[in-house]
Amino acid sequence: MIKAVIFDLDGVMVDSERVHIEAEKQTMLKYGVRISSEELRRYTGTTARFMFTELVEKYKLNTTFEKIFSEKEEILFKLMEKDVQPTKGIIELLEKLKRENIKLAIASSSHKRLITYVLEKLNIVDLFDSIVSSEDVIYGKPNPEIFLRAANELNVNPVECSVIEDSKLGVEAAKSAGMKCVGYRNPDSGNQDLSKADVVIDNFSALNLRELL
Repeated sequence: MIKAVIFDLDGVMVDSERVHIEAEKQTMLKYGVRISSEELRRYTGTTARFMFTELVEKYKLNTTFEKIFSEKEEILFKLMEKDVQPTKGIIELLEKLKRENIKLAIASSSHKRLITYVLEKLNIVDLFDSIVSSEDVIYGKPNPEIFLRAANELNVNPVECSVIEDSKLGVEAAKSAGMKCVGYRNPDSGNQDLSKADVVIDNFSALNLRELL
């Protein structure tokens, strides 16, 4: 029996993947690199540290992770101030789950500051029993650590958890954690391979709770 649902943030709770990509493109352009959306989407679901460490090395950028990440965050928050919208049907789904006394958690590769900002902007931060960010774990997705930590904080067994993810790496992490997984096909997340998910949807409004629980 499912007792908890764990949500990814970007691309699941909020349509923000394109905003992240735009911020990353603008950041890389500051270093003279015109990077494609397709290349950046390869990193969907990973941590910023993993992505920027690879990009700094690949393009031989004269910077550090801390500096380039700070630059990206500055651009990102300016963009998000104008454009933060909940994914269609997600608020209603959260409210339904709360009425069923299901525990809710966020497990996101983003930093806690950004997660809190988005949830407060959407006025849903109080709906969640736990928030786990990239700062709380050693290994990023597809390692299952972030989902196992969320389950531990919720005081439920991994097999009692269902995860909603929009990325290939996130789905792999959820299944490696021994959890049920719903793959959400978000066009802004690119052509993600969600085939390992137990069920794949493209509309939260049409999601049957039985598929999730």
